[in-house]
Amino acid sequence: MKYEVSDWVQGRTVNGEFIFGFVEQIDALQGIVKVNVVKSDNERSIGKPTVVREKWLKKLPEQIEQDEASVRNLIDLALSTWDETWFMELTEQLNMLEFEASQRKGNDAADESRLSAFI
Repeated sequence: MKYEVSDWVQGRTVNGEFIFGFVEQIDALQGIVKVNVVKSDNERSIGKPTVVREKWLKKLPEQIEQDEASVRNLIDLALSTWDETWFMELTEQLNMLEFEASQRKGNDAADESRLSAFI
C-alpha cells in the first residue's frame, strides 16, 4: 500500500464528498484507508474519521521549505486537531523563522549604514 499512518491525503468519499485530512489507519487487505477529515465540502464531516478506498485518495507532497504564513496556518490546523506535539514542533519552527527574519533585517540595516557611510 502506498500510504502510511499520518500521511496527508485528499480525495472523494463514496458519497462524492471532497475530503482533505490525514491517515489514521490502513486496511491493506481490503484496500481501505481511515482518514481523519480536516477539510471537506460537507461541513458535517470535518473533524470526523471516514473510510475511503485507497484508489480514491491522493497522497499530498510534504512541504520542505515553509514561510511564516504557512507555518501559522499549520499551527491553526494542529490546534483544530488537538495535536499538541505537532503544535509544539510548529511553534518552535515559527520561532526560528521569526528569529532568522529579524537577523536578516539587522544585517540589511547594517549593510545600508555601511553603504551610506561609504558614499
